[in-house]
Amino acid sequence: METKNAGLIDLHVHVFPERMFEAVWKQFDSFGWGFHREYADQIRQTLTAHGVTRAVAMSYPHKVGVGKPLNRFMETLGQPGTMFLPFASAYPDDDDFRETVDHALDSPHLHGFKFQPLVQRFDVNDPRLDYLYENCLERAFPITMHIGSGPVANEFVGIDHFRKLMRRFERLRVCVPHMGWTEFDEFLLLMDDHPNMFLDTAVINIIDQRIDTTYTVERERLMRHVDRICFGSDWPLIHYEYQTALDSVQRFGFTPEAYQQVMHDNAVRFLRIDRSVLGQTERTA
Repeated sequence: METKNAGLIDLHVHVFPERMFEAVWKQFDSFGWGFHREYADQIRQTLTAHGVTRAVAMSYPHKVGVGKPLNRFMETLGQPGTMFLPFASAYPDDDDFRETVDHALDSPHLHGFKFQPLVQRFDVNDPRLDYLYENCLERAFPITMHIGSGPVANEFVGIDHFRKLMRRFERLRVCVPHMGWTEFDEFLLLMDDHPNMFLDTAVINIIDQRIDTTYTVERERLMRHVDRICFGSDWPLIHYEYQTALDSVQRFGFTPEAYQQVMHDNAVRFLRIDRSVLGQTERTA
């Protein structure tokens, strides 16, 4: 187990180029959703002030031609000395989809893929994506996939899509954000059969005037998989303060040992970061 002073790892942070961030904020404004307007440098400052030493930075394209320049931006975030562990993105309609996948897998500055089918509007079982899944499976390369039905749903998210995917790629290294909100029980049950499946805590156990995302699964069942639960904040696209995201983890009732796993150790294993060289953010073999 890592020592208590190892710092926190946030597995779920959004970082976009400035103009793209502004477009995202404009869309959130139209929904009436609260959020924090912070660019990359401000996000670093907020996370550092709360004891976070490493954070997975995620973005995603929603149309053709955006993926490659977006991944180049993400690579700049992952240069030596930064706190960010950037994830790449991929869009199946791009003509250079396979080239984009290969580049991300070989880049020393990209540590996984992020899928957001709710916004990207593609089926995660689209056969064109099999090339990505097969290569990720071969290399144990992580994927974070927003596939639960919360906070809103459409035809591209939901437990059935994920079940179908995991039947075909049983050992895929994949993290489902938001604990699978709103299908908490169903996603936790799948972890019994898929040893490389993880969940993150982003936006769960938040109780205020806008939302109530109390985690309702029996504690004994949750603790059975506590070695694959990771802290995530969803910063800065949330309406509450960062400390509230940290406080929400306490509501799961984890033991001190389990809390240490959730806040640091499990993310190290999911990301396959060599513990002895965390400062250099190198991947393990």
